[in-house]
Amino acid sequence: MAKTLLSLLVLLLIVGGAGAWNYDRNLKKESQVPRPWRSYETEDLRSMVQAYEKEIDQFSKGWDKARSQRTTASGRGHVDDRAREFDRIYARGKAVRDLKGKLADHEVVLGEIQEELRLRERDGDAMKVHMRRLFTYP
Repeated sequence: MAKTLLSLLVLLLIVGGAGAWNYDRNLKKESQVPRPWRSYETEDLRSMVQAYEKEIDQFSKGWDKARSQRTTASGRGHVDDRAREFDRIYARGKAVRDLKGKLADHEVVLGEIQEELRLRERDGDAMKVHMRRLFTYP
């Protein structure tokens, strides 16, 4: 009887130690993955997704409009007139490029937030996360 109890205790310690090691290994592996939106509440992230989608829609409309408008330069005038014309065209091109940059930045951030929400949906509740960390191997 005592021998069986001792065997069960040793088995329990081995299984518990292996579980703790696996949990720690999975936790360290998860912490190496960059998740900049991890600390935000899920509802806040959903609100941010809606806001970013609205801004992206506005930037897209502005980008499409700016892209379709053609800027032409007048080749007449003196040197200072041509310099002003160059400055005007350069400023217009820079504004269009800046708009495209903002659009691209917003799309990247939106993708990160949506990925965070996808990971949260995959993980589910806290108990499911703990079980996955405990029992998942590679």
